[in-house]
Amino acid sequence: MRASLLLTTFALSQLSHAAINWDIYEYGVVPTFQWSRPFPDDGSDPGGFHINCRHSAAFQAKLYKLKDLPDAPPAGLAPWHSAIEHFLRQREYVGSWDGVDHKGEDREVVVMEWVDVPVTVREWIEEQQRDERPTNEARWLFAVFQKPQGDGDKVYGTVRPQPQVTAEPVAAGQEQEQERGDKQGEAEKVPEVADKDKIVVFPAGAIYEIMPLWVSKGSGCERDFNNLARYKAQAVDHSVLAWPVDHTKPNRDLGKRDITFTIDAMSVTETEEGKRARLMWEKMHRTVKRNERRHQREEREKTKKEMQGGYQARDEL
Repeated sequence: MRASLLLTTFALSQLSHAAINWDIYEYGVVPTFQWSRPFPDDGSDPGGFHINCRHSAAFQAKLYKLKDLPDAPPAGLAPWHSAIEHFLRQREYVGSWDGVDHKGEDREVVVMEWVDVPVTVREWIEEQQRDERPTNEARWLFAVFQKPQGDGDKVYGTVRPQPQVTAEPVAAGQEQEQERGDKQGEAEKVPEVADKDKIVVFPAGAIYEIMPLWVSKGSGCERDFNNLARYKAQAVDHSVLAWPVDHTKPNRDLGKRDITFTIDAMSVTETEEGKRARLMWEKMHRTVKRNERRHQREEREKTKKEMQGGYQARDEL
């Protein structure tokens, strides 16, 4: 009983440090969203871990609701209306900040200038888009669109990424075959669109899968932040943590859509003290669970015996 009380107290103390997004309670969260803030929101370090490096970066963007799509810019996204609707219709909506689902026409999407997106993120997006397998297409949560070339122009599809350039040695006798391949490649060449002429549209929930990439540049630990295999939802030994620690809301009453969001990331290693504390809590948790299972078995046995005793009493009568 004492162990159970300690665990409950510990859990509540952790929750008390979490920032509250009241939209979660008002609108709910998409079922696929499994992320939670991995470190305290008061700026302190996660307990039991050494911070190898920590880096934050702020980004300028715009936040629209789907009901804004038919309106002309800057209040809406009319030139990309059909393209955005088609893109989102093919994919499961992954939520806004904290996975919130405002549902229907109130669902939100973030819009950024392509040049304002970090290079590491751009490269990751294009790498995903080059994989044209149907099973992967649904994971293209970032839609890259070209800006209209003239007034009244409409955009109906995403920008295709440039092919991956690989330098491979040419074996003797293969020059003619390579030349034929080069000519065929020229016919299939993807038109190149300048970075300044592109935007990217995505639900805010899409960034949670790749957050360390957003703050990798200038962090001092690019190697860790660019290695998404180390990126975890909660702190473990030799892991990378990240979270959008702040995101503003647009002043929609004034027709504004501008927002700023800040991502904080860190590379952590478990300390010896942290490891001992973790093992203690894990042992206590196992003990509590074991006691609960034993109690449940005893209750079942007791109920079974009582039922058997009842049957015997009826038989004797």
